[in-house]
Amino acid sequence: MSLISSNELKKLRVDEPRLTIIDIRTAPELLDGKIPGAVWMDVSGKDFIEKIKALPKDVPYCLYCASGGRTMMVVPFMEELGFTRVYELDGGIFEWVAEGNGVEKLQ
Repeated sequence: MSLISSNELKKLRVDEPRLTIIDIRTAPELLDGKIPGAVWMDVSGKDFIEKIKALPKDVPYCLYCASGGRTMMVVPFMEELGFTRVYELDGGIFEWVAEGNGVEKLQ
């Protein structure tokens, strides 16, 4: 598992055009906004595991939740499934916002 900072994520977005950022928070949490361009996959959703298993394994992914607790469990699971490049955003969206980065509000 690779823990990365908000600054490292911003650089990775530039260096890795195939990077997919996945927000694994719940629907109520999503109302506060998400990292721009992130894909939402509710970790508590009944189809979450199937959605993860359906992702291409050779694409780089960065997962985040509110503060990191849930991604700490999901990232190793993805690695066990054979995903080769999975990152966890250190401190989750709380740290992202605390460092002055913007969020995308849902309509």
